[in-house]
Amino acid sequence: MDPVMRRGDNVESKVSPLELSPRRMTGFINKLKNMIKGLKISAVNCGIKYKNRDDLLLVTFDNPANVAGVFTASSMPAAPVTWCKKNIDKGVARALVVNAGNANAFTGRDGEEVVAKTVAKVAKELGCKEEEVFVSSTGVIGELLKAELIVKAIPQMLQNPEGDETKWDKASRAIMTTDTKPKLIKKTCSIGDKEISLIGFAKGSGMIAPNMATMLGYIFTDADISSDTLQILLKEASEQSFNSITVDSDQSTNDTVLLFATKTAGNQHISDSHSAELADFKEALNEISLGLAKMIVIDGEGAKKLIEIEVEGARTKQQAKEVAFSIANSPLVKTAMAGCDPNWGRIIMAIGKSCSETTPEKIIVKIGDHVLTKGGAKHPDYVEQAVHEYLKHSEVKISANLGIGASSAIVWTCDLNEEYIKINKDYRS
Repeated sequence: MDPVMRRGDNVESKVSPLELSPRRMTGFINKLKNMIKGLKISAVNCGIKYKNRDDLLLVTFDNPANVAGVFTASSMPAAPVTWCKKNIDKGVARALVVNAGNANAFTGRDGEEVVAKTVAKVAKELGCKEEEVFVSSTGVIGELLKAELIVKAIPQMLQNPEGDETKWDKASRAIMTTDTKPKLIKKTCSIGDKEISLIGFAKGSGMIAPNMATMLGYIFTDADISSDTLQILLKEASEQSFNSITVDSDQSTNDTVLLFATKTAGNQHISDSHSAELADFKEALNEISLGLAKMIVIDGEGAKKLIEIEVEGARTKQQAKEVAFSIANSPLVKTAMAGCDPNWGRIIMAIGKSCSETTPEKIIVKIGDHVLTKGGAKHPDYVEQAVHEYLKHSEVKISANLGIGASSAIVWTCDLNEEYIKINKDYRS
C-alpha cells in the first residue's frame, strides 16, 4: 500500500501510518520548528474533562489569514459547526479555538451561547471581528460546556504562546479524545521559485464515517492563495481522503476540516484553482490530507489493521464508492479481517446488498494478489491458507471488479475487534 509520506523533501519519507510510533513521532515533531510564519499557538488544560493533559487549543494569526473549510453533513450539527459554516464564506481568520472533552452538540441555546462568549472574548482580546474567530469542539454529545472555563483561559493563552520546539506537538495533542497518538504531518512544495510549507494535524478514532467523520483536522500553509481557491482545493482533497474513510459507519455532529493560509511565503498571489503553479501545492495538500485520514483509520478504536478497499468496473464513481463503503462498513468483513479469516463470502454479501446491476459471473474479488472468484464461483486456484497468511499483515487490501463499467473508487477502513466494544462501553465512565 502507498506510504503516508513520499515526497523527497519531507521530514519523514516512506512511512506507513502504522510505523508512526510515539517515539518516532517525537523526532518528527521536533523538526517542525520555525515552520510557517505569522501564527502563534497555545495549549492549556482548562478543566473541561481531562486531568494532566491539555484540552484547549488557541491558534492566532498575526495578520488576517485566508481560510477554507469543509464540515459534517449531519442534520444535527454542533454549535461550533453552525458558527463556522455561517462565517466560512467570508474567508478571513484571525483565530482558531478548539476544545476537547465536550462536543457542545445537541446543547440548544446554551451551546450557542458558549460559542458566542468564546468568540466575543477572543475578538475583544485580538481587536478583530467575531466572524474571524473559528471554533471547534470534540467529545461527548449532549452535555453542557462551561463557557467560563474557556473564556478564563484565553488571556493567559494569548500571553504565553508555545515555543517553536513544542507548539505543533502541543497543538496536535490538545485536540485528542480517544486517540492513542497525535496525528501530525509536514510537507513542503513549491509555488514558482518560493518554497511553501504545509503542516496538518487531526484527531479521530471512533464515530468515523464519510461526510465527514468524528474528526477535526487543521492544515496550515504559508502560501498566498485566495480563500475561494483554498475552498476548491480543500473540497477536492477531502473527497479523496477524509470523505473516503470509515471506522464504524457512524457520522458525527462535529466534523470540521479547516485550511488556513498565512500568506507569508512571498509567492505571487494565486486566485485561480486551475493555475499551473498550483500543481505541486495540490499534490502536497492531497498527500497531507490522505496521510492524516489514514492515520485516523489506523487509530480506530482498538484497530490493528489498515484495510484498503478498491472497487473497479462500476458504472459511476459514486456507485464504486457506495460498494466500497458497503464492504468497509460490514461488521462481518471487519471482524473477519481482525481474525485473519479469509471468509470472502462476506465480501460477496456486501457487494450484493449494495449493487443490483452486476451478476455473480461478472464479479472478480481479490484479497491482496489472491484471486478469490471466477465465473460466479470460487476460483479453481484459490488456496485458503495463503490468504490466511496474507491477512496477518498490518496493512491489507480487498479488491472487487463489478464488470459493468469503467469507474473506480478507493476507501480505507480498519478491522473490528473486542477493544472497540470495550472503549465505547466505557467511554463516559
